[in-house]
Amino acid sequence: MEEESKERDGKVLLLTLSWIAAFMPYLFSPIAFGPFAFFLGLLVRKGYKLEKQSNIIMVLAVVNTIGGMIFTHWVIQNFGV
Repeated sequence: MEEESKERDGKVLLLTLSWIAAFMPYLFSPIAFGPFAFFLGLLVRKGYKLEKQSNIIMVLAVVNTIGGMIFTHWVIQNFGV
C-alpha cells in the first residue's frame, strides 16, 4: 500500500512537470525545453502507461517548440532585441 501511494505521487509530479514543460518553449529556450518535454512525455508513456496523455504531451512539445522558435524570430525581427 505504501508503494502504491509513492507511485501515485510520482505520477502526479511527473505529469505536472510534463504539462508545464510542454508550454515552456514560448517563455524560455525552445531548443532546450521542447526536447525536455518530449522526453518527459516518453517517461510518462513508459513508466505509467498513460498513452493518451503522453501522446498529447509529446505532440504539444513538438508544436510548441516550432511555435516558440517562430515567436522568438518574430520578436527579434520586430523589436530588435
